[in-house]
Amino acid sequence: MKLLSARFDGFRLLSGIDLKFSVDPKKNITVIRAANESGKTTMLTALQWGLIGDEALPKGYSLRRMDLPPNKPASTRVEIDYEIEGRMGPKHYRIVRRVTSETIEDKRPRSLVELYHVTAAGPEELDSPTNHIQQHFPAELREVFFTDGDRALSFIEGAKSEQQHKVRNAIERMMGLSLLETTTEHIRTIERQLRNKFDKEAGNAETRKVEEDLEHAEKQLPILTNKFDDIKDKIANLNDLKEKADRELQDALSAGNRDELSKELVDVRRNRTQLEEQRKRTEKRQSELISSEILTRHMMADPFARAGKLLDELRKKGQIPNKTVPILEDRLDNHLDCICGGSLDESTSDGAERRSNIQKLIDDSREADDIRAKVSDLYYDGRNLFSGKPPSWSDLYSDAFQERQQIDSVYRDIGEKEAELEAKLDKIPDINVQRLREIKQTYDKQLRDEIVRGAETEGDIKRLRAKKVELEKEFRTLSAKVSKGVKIARDLDVATDIRGMVENALDRMKTVEVRSVSARMNELFLDMIGADKESALITRAEITPEFSIVVYGRNELVMDPSIDLNGASRRALTISFVLALTEVSGVEAPNVIDTPLGMMSGFVKTEVVRTASENSSQLILFLTHDEIKGCEDILDQRAVVAGTITNPAHYPRILKNDPGTQDAMTLQCDCDHRSHCKVCDRYESSAQAQLEGA
Repeated sequence: MKLLSARFDGFRLLSGIDLKFSVDPKKNITVIRAANESGKTTMLTALQWGLIGDEALPKGYSLRRMDLPPNKPASTRVEIDYEIEGRMGPKHYRIVRRVTSETIEDKRPRSLVELYHVTAAGPEELDSPTNHIQQHFPAELREVFFTDGDRALSFIEGAKSEQQHKVRNAIERMMGLSLLETTTEHIRTIERQLRNKFDKEAGNAETRKVEEDLEHAEKQLPILTNKFDDIKDKIANLNDLKEKADRELQDALSAGNRDELSKELVDVRRNRTQLEEQRKRTEKRQSELISSEILTRHMMADPFARAGKLLDELRKKGQIPNKTVPILEDRLDNHLDCICGGSLDESTSDGAERRSNIQKLIDDSREADDIRAKVSDLYYDGRNLFSGKPPSWSDLYSDAFQERQQIDSVYRDIGEKEAELEAKLDKIPDINVQRLREIKQTYDKQLRDEIVRGAETEGDIKRLRAKKVELEKEFRTLSAKVSKGVKIARDLDVATDIRGMVENALDRMKTVEVRSVSARMNELFLDMIGADKESALITRAEITPEFSIVVYGRNELVMDPSIDLNGASRRALTISFVLALTEVSGVEAPNVIDTPLGMMSGFVKTEVVRTASENSSQLILFLTHDEIKGCEDILDQRAVVAGTITNPAHYPRILKNDPGTQDAMTLQCDCDHRSHCKVCDRYESSAQAQLEGA
């Protein structure tokens, strides 16, 4: 989808405003220049209302022109032209959304929408406009493609649980995960219906018992899944609370002569965290050795050697590979003479007798050849077990064990050091510090309890899913034995296979594709902030499996984007996320961003514009005069400026010239990012206003 133009009439400050959007792939940026309080955010909201409808408006949001008397009827109208790429080329559509209210006290009625297919012969009105629009621009994608520069930071700011929800929802909507989940549930319903049908037509006590167990499992799985999601949210919230309590504790400890102890404690805890991760990796390596093929070869070396020797002797004797029966069958089917030279012509008595003898030999040899075939398979499939000397399992395990012992020793020392520092701090009387420490300990305990609950619930889910798979197999096996229900059983097999394919696709989208979004976001983000791989303080950014956006510094130090990043980097990170999600999902739609360059300057500002332009099919930016400064050159290359909008209420303190109206409405002119006119010319500062006014 690409926006072509928009007109706003009677939408708060916007009336008689016309915009044309660039669809040039080389100059794919459209800039609307406007100072603060000139209607940028209002225009962003108006575009969303035009495309999506009343649900796009904040609660209690009034559309009425702001200069109308309260008791006067108000009419609001937004008209948007857009195009969709179809099989036969682009198709042009026009949305007209309008609403009329009698007085300001009236509850705003639902808007009316009309959709036209615009052709060379003229516009043709379409039935069911909402359904068409939803297909062209799904409402659930609104927050990704329409971005308020300040609100966009919600992907990385605020409570972690809220961040995770926003990131997860954005990914699920863009990737169509909700559609796959709905499809999966629909197929499960069909499976239940087929099992019930089988039960009525051909069921017995055995199949009925399996069906009841299956239904119980299917009812319990969503309950457990919701419980697990709730626990994950609680863990995220408790982590937030714990980190907040820890920051407050550290702030309190930093006062006066506590500075050195506080810094030392932070370093010790960081080292402990790193050691914990290192210990987990070592434990995993040690546990994997216990279930490895190396251990099997180590423990079964002598039996494997004897088996290999025996199989090799059979091979040398010609009994491996198995060839007897195939050779004899080939002689009968494709030759007229025997191996001995005699005739196999069945029209002669000798030939017929020889063929009979060979057939008997084939029949007598087949059972023996079956055994040889198995021995042949064992010889070729198991050669890696019977030949060569395996690595020393004892040495590998000893290395892992010693490394773990060393880590445990250092970990104990660090624990003792942490306890020593905390004991020193406890001796310093400070009621506030003690209270904060108790709060942190409370959150620590609650967090540990929830982590245990989460692990238990996750285990219950895995076991129940495995049981469900076994029950489904058992039901298919039992139903296949009942001749009356064979057709239903086949239908059930088909439904189960389809569900498996959809679930596999869903799992892939939730893992591989999310990692792709994460990797692409990292590339775009590092480009925008100009991070050098060798010397940068910020080394990478990623989306975690829990759908948190995190940033890493040197030495893999985890940084909290809402705390450790400056304002420019935070905006660059959120824009990178939106662009990466758009690119990986393959959804073509405009990226409309209000004040994206706030808090940015210099290199970062221009790189954000360049990178966003290169990775968006259509980029529409609402920019202030200050945001444009420093970006003029790249806007010359890649942008088409739709004009400047000005608030006449800014005269005389900000605007240089009398606009000739005091109405609460915006004025539009054709000035681009390098020019100004009598309508939009403004003072750079209050000092300039005082100087020129004098």
